[in-house]
Amino acid sequence: MKKITLFVLSIVALAGAASAQIVTQSNDFTSNPDRFKGRTVIIDGVNLRPKQAVTTISVGAPAKVTVGKGSSANVVASCKLIKGYKAIDVDFKNDPAFAACFYMTESMFKTLPIHLDAVKAQITFKGDKSLGYMITLFKGQ
Repeated sequence: MKKITLFVLSIVALAGAASAQIVTQSNDFTSNPDRFKGRTVIIDGVNLRPKQAVTTISVGAPAKVTVGKGSSANVVASCKLIKGYKAIDVDFKNDPAFAACFYMTESMFKTLPIHLDAVKAQITFKGDKSLGYMITLFKGQ
């Protein structure tokens, strides 16, 4: 009975691991990021730009919000850094207007070729648009 239970559990674990390894098309992710909320996502062919300073990002289309007595301001979200992480600019070739906060560990950031303006890569990340996405793995291409 123990062997059968162990066998069934291993099949379930392998099925979960196999579904997590599917590469998602970048336009599927950028058109509906909420669908991938909290899931591990792998996207191929993005540009990581380590030289680009990331302090704030525009949320969605350039929207206007009334502030006080009829004045307006662009909607901007601040990328809040976590100790030990660095914010990095990620450009999706199919949707260059998509903006979200992406983070990676400082040790991972140091492995990027800093002398290049953009590094084409496959990235694995997890998170949501409101809090940001943590890049757990990148492979240069």
